[in-house]
Amino acid sequence: MDYRAFLNALPTACVLLDEHLEVTEASAAFLSLTGRTREQVIGRPMLASFPDRPGHPEAASARRALEDSARRALTTGAPDEIDRIRYDIEQTPGNGRYEERWWRVRNTPVPDAAGRPRVVLNSVDDVTHLVQARERQRRQQQREDELLARTERLEYDLDASARERSALAAAERQAGRRLQGLAFVALELAAADSVEELTDLVVVRGVAAMGCDGGGVAVRDDDEQVVRLTITDTWREGQRLRQEMPYSTHLPSVVAAIVPEPIFLGTREEGLAWGPEMDLVYTTSGREAWASLPLLAEGEHLGSLTVSWVEARTFTDDEKALLAAFAAQCAQALLRIRVRQAEREAMVSSRLLSESLQRSLLTEPAQPDDMQVVTRYLPAAREAYVGGDWYDAFQVPGGDTLLVVGDVAGHDRQATAAMAQVRGVLRGVAHSLDASPAQVLSGLDHAMRDLRIDALVTAVLARVRTAARPAAFTWSSAGHLPPVVIRPDGAVEVLDREADLLLGVLPVTARHDHELALPPGTTVLLFTDGLVERRGESLSQGLEWLRRRVTSLAALPLDVLCDTLLTELPSDVDDDIAILAVRAVRPGVTATGGAAHPSTTDVARDDVPMPAVRRRPDVSMVLPLDVSGVRRARAFVRQHCQAAEVDHDLCDTLVLLTSETVTNAFIHGRSEARLRLLIRPDAVRIEVGDDNSRHPKRIERQDDALDGRGLDILDLLATRWGVADDIAGKVVWFELSREVPAP
Repeated sequence: MDYRAFLNALPTACVLLDEHLEVTEASAAFLSLTGRTREQVIGRPMLASFPDRPGHPEAASARRALEDSARRALTTGAPDEIDRIRYDIEQTPGNGRYEERWWRVRNTPVPDAAGRPRVVLNSVDDVTHLVQARERQRRQQQREDELLARTERLEYDLDASARERSALAAAERQAGRRLQGLAFVALELAAADSVEELTDLVVVRGVAAMGCDGGGVAVRDDDEQVVRLTITDTWREGQRLRQEMPYSTHLPSVVAAIVPEPIFLGTREEGLAWGPEMDLVYTTSGREAWASLPLLAEGEHLGSLTVSWVEARTFTDDEKALLAAFAAQCAQALLRIRVRQAEREAMVSSRLLSESLQRSLLTEPAQPDDMQVVTRYLPAAREAYVGGDWYDAFQVPGGDTLLVVGDVAGHDRQATAAMAQVRGVLRGVAHSLDASPAQVLSGLDHAMRDLRIDALVTAVLARVRTAARPAAFTWSSAGHLPPVVIRPDGAVEVLDREADLLLGVLPVTARHDHELALPPGTTVLLFTDGLVERRGESLSQGLEWLRRRVTSLAALPLDVLCDTLLTELPSDVDDDIAILAVRAVRPGVTATGGAAHPSTTDVARDDVPMPAVRRRPDVSMVLPLDVSGVRRARAFVRQHCQAAEVDHDLCDTLVLLTSETVTNAFIHGRSEARLRLLIRPDAVRIEVGDDNSRHPKRIERQDDALDGRGLDILDLLATRWGVADDIAGKVVWFELSREVPAP
């Protein structure tokens, strides 16, 4: 066996160890990760190329732990893991420069023909960045704990002073209550999830805890060169005012947001001496004392905290320290929020980029004569979870049509990129070879090896010959799930033929073709594993579920059949789903009974009788940005409302409002729409999400205008409705109440 090719096909860095723990083979990923060559590793003890770091107290014990783990795997015949271990390695052998490295190690014994473990597959993951990130988080938490401890010590000192100086007892008790209030506010600040939430905590709870009469938070925007200030008045029932001021404004809240120095103005005289602009502030606010402190965290100047009092005051050192401590808490919370927001934005951007790339590759399928081809693609429910599922349907020289559904191993942008390469190479091979599916897959396998496309791929490739009578369907499977055929009489069969080896492993493997006649009325479904895989169920159970459901849906138009299958899936699918369905029709007749070529979209109608579906209170689907999307949304809502026995008139109203809301999502969101339906005993709720974060606004329109009435219709017909921000954009929702039967 070619162990080098086998190891290189694995997604992790690994080496193969013999009974003496000497390296017999190493993957390219391992050599790249450790910066070693094959000659420096092969035939040597597992750690011979990685000497202990001189002077490091844990190096010897780490070496023993790594060797003992491998020996345990050989001795017990069971995998042995080390979740996290530090073992520093030289950047280049012999240069004496070491770098800190942390590893996750798994030793898996490989038995020989007699079942005895003879070799060990040693897999390693470099988790240095995770360990270092946790250490930074620990240090950050330590700094926060020290700040809180400082606050607590200050409270203790004030209480002790109260016992020693009775004259100041009342003032010190009040300071204690303020510190306690600030401690609670500090805890709430740590949990704040947005700048708006932080601002509300500071200007309402924080200002009250410090005994101030008003306050505000100013946040810098270096791109726009402005400071955005939110202020409040405690004596005006928490009234808030938001203001945007350029950097050139000479006011304490703006200056403290630009210059990292606190500003304390205890009297009107001090304020007017600081700047004549304060005269208007004193006149309009009725405040005599002001303090503005910069918000600084980890070297970043984020904005300022401003507080004010109705009466003039003298700022003591303790009061200044208290304000500085609270400002530091605010700054740390604001920095955390910005980091979280940047991470969310990066995640959303990554997901949208990957999904856009994936969808751009899923082009409109070819429509051969006397055939209807329908495709569907549903991404996984988890954010930033895209992968290598794809479908394709294209004509080749000679007039035949090739159909393919495949899955590249992995669920990330690398898998999507590999899928794009494989898809493109497959098209090229198919156009250059006038050959059977098995031969085309063999050519693709060789091309992937020659072009160094490092991917493991399952695929089923079919060639449809419409010139034959009846039409012929020839397919070959590279480790993929079997097609499902619906006969003209409604009988359903899983075409469970022996699948050949998946692509990307051994190009010289033998591949085989299988034949199927396609008389008019025959339907074949090709799909990826996300359609039939379920938590807690075997693949055989998933295929049996598909066979039963397809049997009950066989009479439906092909579009509706595919959409119905997708709506019956769990709402939290773990894998992408690609479906390619082909149906043979009588020559010159479409699937809906008319002449001309069938379409993948014009057969999906919301007046098609729907089959019985399983009642589920919470269902969802993704609607593509095309002309079929609104029709599919109406059919989806009507189908599930009827299954839940929602009143007919209420169902019609829900369908109407869904149509309006989805149409607006397409027009203004300019993205696919995410439709969610929740059926409760007392109400039905529908949510429609898109990628545009801007909320809808009512516009003035002429009475005879044909559009611009969406919000008016929601106001008129919905029991209640609203708009919520979403990590990917926004969600417009509405509810209609149901009549609850009397007990």
